[in-house]
Amino acid sequence: MILVSTFLKGIAVGLANIIPGVSGGTMLLLLGIYERVIRALRNIGLDALRQLKDGRRGLVTALRQVDALFVGVLALGALFAVWRAAKVLLYLLDEHHDPTYGFFFGLVLLSVVVPYRMIKHKRASGALFCALGVVAVVGLTFAIPGEQRLASEQQKAAIKAAKAEAAKVGHKANLPDVEVDAAKLGLFFGSGAVAIAAMILPGISGSFMLLLMGVYFELLGAITTRNGTLLGVFTLGCIIGLLVFTRILNWLLEHHHDLTLAYLLGLVIGSLWAIWPFKTFAMAGPTRVDLHNVLPSNLGKAELLTFLTFLGGCAIVGVFIWLEGRHAKPEKEPTT
Repeated sequence: MILVSTFLKGIAVGLANIIPGVSGGTMLLLLGIYERVIRALRNIGLDALRQLKDGRRGLVTALRQVDALFVGVLALGALFAVWRAAKVLLYLLDEHHDPTYGFFFGLVLLSVVVPYRMIKHKRASGALFCALGVVAVVGLTFAIPGEQRLASEQQKAAIKAAKAEAAKVGHKANLPDVEVDAAKLGLFFGSGAVAIAAMILPGISGSFMLLLMGVYFELLGAITTRNGTLLGVFTLGCIIGLLVFTRILNWLLEHHHDLTLAYLLGLVIGSLWAIWPFKTFAMAGPTRVDLHNVLPSNLGKAELLTFLTFLGGCAIVGVFIWLEGRHAKPEKEPTT
């Protein structure tokens, strides 16, 4: 039963990674398993590898050290969600944008109760760190205006169109290769480390950080032209960033638990700005690009449906929180 629960949580994490504005880190925190995953990732390293020299017993010890069963089942659930549900969810986001975002807005809004309860001592310093987290996410959103994101998506669509057109006539797309020098290698390495760190943090998108650093389309070009050097350096940056950042996060959670969770809670609350259902938008080829948050101009069927899906998201989380609280409540001793 525990494995089934972990697999279902993995599905939720996988779905979160598909939704623009919601990160896998957000879902891990809302599900109450963020610290466990960070602790498991932190344990990946030389110490775990040294255990392997003891044969089968060492292998078992190493697997337990990195919480392999839990992380593995969680990852399988996430991959299953991306494989089976991606098309359905992307269809809903394209064809029923506002109601779909309304549902997830309700899910995230009420789910903040979970990390809030994990903060042991509620103090003014915690409220300050929470506010800093909110400002960080909303500030990053304003760092790249909607018009700039639209231009980026249009450039991305042009690259895809050029590649598709070239494939029709049996030629490679005439795309410029990314120049490789020491500065470029350093930029790609650092970008990989920053992107993976952003993916671990709730409320922050790794691809958004790549756009902010100005390497998103260079990375896309490296993938298209199969530039093994740049892709290898970027991957190495991701691996090093994962190993280093999870250790920093684990240390912060161990030594400054409440302040760290308060800041992470702020990141989640800030992500609500990104998943606000009502937005102005423009099209970049077949892709919808959201520009600015707005209030609904009228209350028609679409707005009513969005409100109902919002209530549905809140209700689902509310039921789970109630069931969890009921299960965790100690039984009363029988009176005599």
